[in-house]
Amino acid sequence: MESTKLRQELQSYFDTTYPYSKIDTEHTLGGQIEIRFELGGEEFENATVERVNHATDRAVTLFNETFENPDKDIWILIYEYEGENIFNASNEYLHKQFPTDSFLKFYNQPEQVNTRYFTKDEKGNDVPKKQEERVIVGKLPAKEINIKGILTGIINTEMGFEPCINQCIYFFDTLTDKAFHIYDDRGCFVWSDSADKIRNIHLRRNDWIVDYHRKEIDEYFK
Repeated sequence: MESTKLRQELQSYFDTTYPYSKIDTEHTLGGQIEIRFELGGEEFENATVERVNHATDRAVTLFNETFENPDKDIWILIYEYEGENIFNASNEYLHKQFPTDSFLKFYNQPEQVNTRYFTKDEKGNDVPKKQEERVIVGKLPAKEINIKGILTGIINTEMGFEPCINQCIYFFDTLTDKAFHIYDDRGCFVWSDSADKIRNIHLRRNDWIVDYHRKEIDEYFK
């Protein structure tokens, strides 16, 4: 299957650049150098349009500064939990933020993935618990993605607004070795394997860095 090559290619890239990152284990995804940015801020109340707009504006800015050339391909990795979810979010909304023809060519298969939790095997060893999730992998030019729609959907989710997105989504540029992941209205990560590759973002958006982690983050860039 042609789409299977997409998954293989992305994992091969991880093996070289982010050797601890495994597609079948979401919580291993990350870089040697990570910056955690504040999005919502304490000055905006939860479940307000003002907080959503503020967080979305910051997230869009950080995404565009991470992937500076919108004509170049970036990789997309999605973990999708099938069935009902507590936010009553539809999986279809995220799918529609990509061109239909492109999305149909993505790798899109259910897999048994490792969770953060552990159980015992027959020998009494600790092994990760597994659960079935749909893993989606694709690549296309950044300009063809409705990134504001995606970021707004993620930020909306815990705020109680629609549309909302329950999937987890990651973006990677395999040429510049930069990655972006937004977890909710509170914040997002930009990472790389080298401080120099994301030094400009660290300098330009230093006042957006989460204060709790500022000391350890700034250490990377000395």
